[in-house]
Amino acid sequence: MATRIQIKRTNEIDDELWTKIVDGFNESFDLNLSAEGLKNGWYVANPWGYAYHAMAFDDDNELMAYNVFTPSQYENDIKVVVSGSTYVRPKYRKNVMLFAQLIKALRKRCADDGFDLEVGVPNHNSINYHCKVNKVQMVDDLSYYVLPVSLSKTAGKSLPGFVDALWRVYLKVHMALNVVLSRLFNGKERQRKFSVATDDVFYKTRFGGKDYKCVSQGESRFAYRMYDEDDKRVAYLMDCRIRGKKSYKALVDASRDIIKKEHPDAVLYVGFMHFPQCLMIKLPKRMAPKRLPLTCYVLNKEKETQFSDVANPDNWNFSLMSFDVR
Repeated sequence: MATRIQIKRTNEIDDELWTKIVDGFNESFDLNLSAEGLKNGWYVANPWGYAYHAMAFDDDNELMAYNVFTPSQYENDIKVVVSGSTYVRPKYRKNVMLFAQLIKALRKRCADDGFDLEVGVPNHNSINYHCKVNKVQMVDDLSYYVLPVSLSKTAGKSLPGFVDALWRVYLKVHMALNVVLSRLFNGKERQRKFSVATDDVFYKTRFGGKDYKCVSQGESRFAYRMYDEDDKRVAYLMDCRIRGKKSYKALVDASRDIIKKEHPDAVLYVGFMHFPQCLMIKLPKRMAPKRLPLTCYVLNKEKETQFSDVANPDNWNFSLMSFDVR
């Protein structure tokens, strides 16, 4: 069976092809996605306004597999594409090289268009394939930081009422103490080599959808999303900054505001947190809801020396806001 690979930008995909793409998602992951949700979501939430979609077709023009590279502007004029939205339809999964063919075609197109790096967060089932076949470099697993508001909901078990009551009292004291500490010892994150450019254009495009809430208070700015997660009302903190810098004080102020306005069961931050803080609990890897491994591949071969340190996690400022999850 012959395989035809086709690459289109988001705005070049017609309704008939969107239907095939959505049907492939729903078949592969038992979802109920809509074409409108895909067309107006993550794929266009970037300064370019489009993504690169790679599709494999068989002799009968049936869609076999799909992958997307979404552009992202990083600091120091580094142009990045984020790999994701991958699937191979069940009846074509015996062809183990389909995913690799899509990646190869996307890499050539995006390198030709001037992109420097490819990053991705593959699932635990595909990370070995991605490293061995697609030759990505493993950076590190993203960390989970949680601030429980409802202890029983966060723990996922029914606790005696007095335990939750005591926790609520403790949380008020904990928050007040962290407000004071963050004013006295406000640890700030230093600039990382690989960091998304979080200017006004980024905020407008990345968090412009109705699912996100952006708050600006003086020199402080943060973004979050409320999500029902297994009967838990979770606030996913996407970003928090004061004068453009992530910091302990920014984390405390954002979390306090979210708790006051949204009354979540928990506040969650997923990613690297390169500053000292004592507000949130860093979950041990064995307790992480799922593994989120950050990987990288250098597209611009003329800059391989410049990017020889991509596998060092200390060089990355990477979190939920950097890829298409939540």
